[in-house]
Amino acid sequence: MKNFPRAVAVFGLGLFGLAAHAAPIITFDSGLATDGSNLTTSVAGATVIDFNDGMMPVNYSGDGGVVSGSVGGRYATPAGNTTNYLSVAIDVPVGEQEIIAGGSFDYFGLYWGSIDNYNTLSFYNGADQVLSLTGADVIAAGVGFGNQIAPGANRYVNIFLNGDTYDRIVISTTQFAFESDNHAFAQVPEPGTLALLGLGLLGAGAARRRRNH
Repeated sequence: MKNFPRAVAVFGLGLFGLAAHAAPIITFDSGLATDGSNLTTSVAGATVIDFNDGMMPVNYSGDGGVVSGSVGGRYATPAGNTTNYLSVAIDVPVGEQEIIAGGSFDYFGLYWGSIDNYNTLSFYNGADQVLSLTGADVIAAGVGFGNQIAPGANRYVNIFLNGDTYDRIVISTTQFAFESDNHAFAQVPEPGTLALLGLGLLGAGAARRRRNH
């Protein structure tokens, strides 16, 4: 239920994922979600599903629905969000929503509202699960689960699989509800590769400067 205080979450990124896969990289867009900013992805070229037309996308199926506003004890509008969003579930407290991504991707972003520890996001490549994380993995330290207004419990979460890819996502919850908006799908360079490329360019620049002296 969304109307009661939650225990304080312990924030940590090293506890999720599967041992056979590289650790994912999780980032959060900066700023306060409650001022209406940073509610969507900052990744260039991403395909974004914003649910604004009120219709469930054809590649989404399961126990979720597109809603607006809040219904006490059932679902709550993500902080600062004034548009339609996805709630999983609606009519039952336990449910899941399957997303067939329509391609092979290594980045997913979502505006995750009133984050709860019973919310789970799972990524699959075919039959293989490549990543599973819960609200406890992405909520800010010191913020109570299910807080409907705190920026740390309502944040845009960027998930880079860092070497893995997915073609299917399952959004699930064991209580009312898992609320999210602005789902973003993309194939991007691995963050580690970008960092190594940057170091390589810096090294090449330094070498050129040495040759010029």
